[in-house]
Formats: sequence, C-alpha cells, structure tokens
Amino acid sequence: MIKTKELILGVALKLFLQKNFKEVTMKEIVTKTGMSKGAFYHYFESKEKLFLEVINTFFSSVIDVDFNDYSKESLYRFYTDCNNKLDTLKIDFHEDEKEAEESYFNMNFFFMIFDALKLFPEFREKMEDYHKREIKAWMEVIKKAKENGEIKSSMSDKHIAMIFIYTADGISLDLMLGGSIENLKKEIKSLWDKFYKSLKSNE
Repeated sequence: MIKTKELILGVALKLFLQKNFKEVTMKEIVTKTGMSKGAFYHYFESKEKLFLEVINTFFSSVIDVDFNDYSKESLYRFYTDCNNKLDTLKIDFHEDEKEAEESYFNMNFFFMIFDALKLFPEFREKMEDYHKREIKAWMEVIKKAKENGEIKSSMSDKHIAMIFIYTADGISLDLMLGGSIENLKKEIKSLWDKFYKSLKSNE
C-alpha cells in the first residue's frame, strides 16, 4: 500500500510541476499510474485531497528545513550548510531510478506553491511559520557572529538575515526563468561570500 501511494504521489507531483492544478485532471493521473479507477479512488477520492498530500509531502521533503542541523559555530559555516542543502533537495517518491536524479526545481515549482497557498489556508500558515523559523535561525547566528567579532556591521540582525534569504530567493527565481538552475548553488554561494566579506570588513 505504501508503494502504491508513493507511485500516485510521484505521478501527481510530476504532472502538477509540468502543468498546474487546474490543468491536471484526475483521469490523467489515473491513466499515468496504470491503476484502475476503483483502485485509485481507494487512496484519493478527489483531486484537492491528492494535491494537498502532494504539496505537504513536497513541503516536508524539499522546502522545510531543520535549522538545528546546521552548524552554529560561525555565520560562514551556517550559510555554507544552507547552501550545501541544495545538493539534497530531492523528493522521497519517484517513478524510477532515472527520475530520482531529476531536479524538481523549475518555474512550475512556484506556480504549484501559489496554487496551494490559494487553495489551502493551512498550507499558507505552514509556509508563514517556516519563514518565521527561517529568519529567526539566521538572526540568532548573525547575533552570535557580531558578539564574537566574526562580522562587523551596523545593520540590524534582521536586515542582514533578510539579505541572505531574499538574495537566495531572487537568484532561484532568476535562474529558473533563464533555464539554468544547475548553477543555483554556485551563484548563491558566490553572492553570499561577497556579502559575508563586506560584513567582515564593515564596508
């Protein structure tokens, strides 16, 4: 049963990333899974319920981060760990080994998130909570970095945190639009390194 459910979620995720929520039909998902309609509806009785589980699984596997797993020894170590996380952004379910190696980051990634935000208030709350935890984690590391003399800046901890977070978000969007997402990790690290250097020298 677990394998079957993973198959459905993997097929649905791929379709939602190729199109959008409105364009994908239950008939199309059923056909792609190779299951009978009766067997399929045993697991999911509506497209909305299926999409909610897809987006929740996608959130926990790809978006959500336990910042306690990252080094707090220095700001440099922390943002390097954040950047390295980009190597492991893989969803847990897929149709075959080839698809396990595919990136799930394309422009439709944003569209899928926007669809979920519109459809599910509980998902919006989950995203808002994540962003609060994200900026809090950055601020704690930045505060410590100031206290131990690692960086020197008159900017507030929150503003420094926002620059790290929002530059990564902006680069991600820009590279997705340009179709060169394979350079994401390198581009983010390069910009973060330059910003970090300016914080160390208080430029």
